[in-house]
Amino acid sequence: MMDRTRQYTLQYFNVLKDQDPHRVFVCEDKPLNTAYWLMAHLATTENGLLLRCTGGPFIKFSWAKHYTIGGAGMAVEERPPFEEVLAMFHTVHAQVMAHLPTLTAEALNGPNISGLPAIGTSVRDVITHAIRHEGSHTGHLGWLCKLHGLKTM
Repeated sequence: MMDRTRQYTLQYFNVLKDQDPHRVFVCEDKPLNTAYWLMAHLATTENGLLLRCTGGPFIKFSWAKHYTIGGAGMAVEERPPFEEVLAMFHTVHAQVMAHLPTLTAEALNGPNISGLPAIGTSVRDVITHAIRHEGSHTGHLGWLCKLHGLKTM
């Protein structure tokens, strides 16, 4: 399910490929997350939830802390290039897809170490949350496509 959810996310990123990934839309005086922020956030959270919290090969990257829960991103002059974020987005997902099938039933029933009790108590709950989390941000990408005037279907 995680890989199929990622395919849907990639479909929207592909629709947005010729747009400025840093463009900010404002709705009722509230700035919406940019495509860049969403990509960095998904790389960061997939790494944390599906690698760190499942005992996988967690990847450290300097900008992750700026794109986690409540992260506001980074100042324009400090941001890593889009290509770096895109590469990490793909690298993390490849590691996740190699790691998740190796988890045993015992590992899946292990404790949730995320520090987020609302997710649930087990590693299986963390994985379920990660799939839902990405799907919700895929919806945000769909709105960005519409705001750019792009067809999604």
